[in-house]
Amino acid sequence: MPKNTILSHKGDPSSVLQHFPSYDLQLLCCRFWQLKRWEFKDLSFPYWRVYHNFQKGAFIRWNDKSIELSSDKIFLISPNTPYSSYIWGNSIPKQGFRLEGERITKTNIKTGLIPHLFIHFNLGIPYDNIKQGVIAVDISPAMREKVATITQHLMDEAVQFSFAANLSVRALLNELLCTIPQEKWQALTQDSRIVKTLNYIDKNINQDLSNESLAKQLDLATNSFTRLFTKEVESSPQRYVKQKRIDKACILLHHTQKSIEEIADLTGFADRYHFSRIFKQITGNSPAMYRRLS
Repeated sequence: MPKNTILSHKGDPSSVLQHFPSYDLQLLCCRFWQLKRWEFKDLSFPYWRVYHNFQKGAFIRWNDKSIELSSDKIFLISPNTPYSSYIWGNSIPKQGFRLEGERITKTNIKTGLIPHLFIHFNLGIPYDNIKQGVIAVDISPAMREKVATITQHLMDEAVQFSFAANLSVRALLNELLCTIPQEKWQALTQDSRIVKTLNYIDKNINQDLSNESLAKQLDLATNSFTRLFTKEVESSPQRYVKQKRIDKACILLHHTQKSIEEIADLTGFADRYHFSRIFKQITGNSPAMYRRLS
């Protein structure tokens, strides 16, 4: 009897090779604050955001519509989505931000302020390239239980996460991501060679990423690679690389205390002056100003 027939008879189909898409869920921050002011002109950043408020009064403005955050919903915002935020009765500033608030602990809960849970994370390429948008998810009992675990932990400890709290954060994010329709996860390109290149860029952002070096990864002539990449991604390789370096720099400026010199090195720029010039060219702010605004 053929081997595969025996396996099937035993109810063991493990000889059938399966393929599971991998993703790299990188948590950038998870915080529980109480807000008095939360007026931001532009909150477009290259990472995912999750918002959950425990009472009404805070809004985000996206696509010319105001959306109120509330206790019965969790909001999932995809990377680089341009939106503003404000507290009821306050206007959105023409530039910059007005933020007043503090971390919630068990001993400093204040009336009149809005409890605000927020999480920032990345999934890596290609899943951070999803279409921009704001998704309102009805909070389920299971989600509410995870939120309670997370916020209780954050009121005790804001820096060192327990394994259980870490699992709750990741489980909540996965549950939220499952609400996104499958068609929304359409990849930037279906060409496996370019997918390989995008992953290589993402994991080697501080290395030599010239057209020649990228073409070499695929054993293609430089001109052939450049034409293929531009056709598939609708961007030249170097324009894409430059944007991804700036995206990485934005994350490091917002979520670490690394110096501008260190960030320039980690993102593949020759020095802080070259980095600062390109950063301002793309974002409109110097790295130091961006850090203050974010």
